[in-house]
Amino acid sequence: MDIDQLRAFVLVANTKSFTRTAELLNVVQSTVTTRIQMLERHIGKELFERDKRNIKLTEAGIIFLPYTERILELTDEGTKLVQVENSYKNHIVIGTTHALWDYVLFEAVDAFQKSQSETSLGMITEHSNIIIRKMIDGLIDMAIVFYPVNHTKVTMELIIEDTFILVANPQFGFKKPLVLPEDLRNLYIHLDWGGSFSDWFSKITSNQLNYQLQVDHVSLLLKFLHSRHGVGFLPNSVAKRLISEGKVINVPFEANVPVPSRSIYLLKRKQSSTYSNMEVLSDYIKEHSC
Repeated sequence: MDIDQLRAFVLVANTKSFTRTAELLNVVQSTVTTRIQMLERHIGKELFERDKRNIKLTEAGIIFLPYTERILELTDEGTKLVQVENSYKNHIVIGTTHALWDYVLFEAVDAFQKSQSETSLGMITEHSNIIIRKMIDGLIDMAIVFYPVNHTKVTMELIIEDTFILVANPQFGFKKPLVLPEDLRNLYIHLDWGGSFSDWFSKITSNQLNYQLQVDHVSLLLKFLHSRHGVGFLPNSVAKRLISEGKVINVPFEANVPVPSRSIYLLKRKQSSTYSNMEVLSDYIKEHSC
């Protein structure tokens, strides 16, 4: 079993095509077939079910795929580290979500990079649970996530105790002095923040609210707030920047269940060779997130 075989396997699993995989790898199709066959012989199981029209993973292939993807990620990251070693003294990989990159962390990371010219940065955007998994696998040195982590390889520090506020387009016109849960039916654009937010929102709406619009990214929420003149919830750490820039306004909201808090944690991988530099970056992040 070698890296070429694993890459061929992942590509065939994703493209469902030996022909397309051969094009992506710049080899002939028979080479891809041989690599898959050799991998299957090594494992002792067939990885794909094939007929004239379709290719799909077997049960063994489904189990094997996420492990293969992680092996390739680790290999690629190790290669990058070796390649940057001659150009920079240190290399830090930092991961967080879209919302935190865009509205909380960018200025801190940008300021750090400008002052630490001998340190290169790799930045990863994913959901918190994926970021945490990659950190434990050694692919990420630092992370800012929405969930606490108790692991021997990771240190954890609470940096922001957040909450949620209702926001709208600055031109939003609502005749009442505040919005109530029953008012959301015709106004609300849903972005599910998970965790305590999901539980709270289910309680205040009694699971009776069907969303006309549901999005998975802050930028989409902002577009629909402006085009539909609706309302949506944002973490205060995200909203305060947008409010100061005049892009949204805070809309008074009242419910019979208090708005939940949302903790944001800074994680550092203990065994990283750049731990001292991560401490410097941590200070920048904490300074700019206050």
